[in-house]
Amino acid sequence: MTLDQVRHAPRLLSTPFPTDLVQRLEGHIERRASGQIRDLHVVCQDDTIIIQGRSRTYHAKQLAQQAVLDLTDEYLLLANQIVVY
Repeated sequence: MTLDQVRHAPRLLSTPFPTDLVQRLEGHIERRASGQIRDLHVVCQDDTIIIQGRSRTYHAKQLAQQAVLDLTDEYLLLANQIVVY
């Protein structure tokens, strides 16, 4: 699926995110990426999960994304806004 297709995909999630999801996601990302993501912040908005932060490698960015997918396979949209510097 291309990025354009994801942007225009129907939004199917009708229930709100669990209240503790942000903390669980941030903790799982920290463990999975071994602390390689600086200024990590997770935002759950509508049916989208947004991960933000900074990393020195694309590999760490991918680890963070996979960590989110490990815990949220029922959610459709994930925006990885981690900046690699």
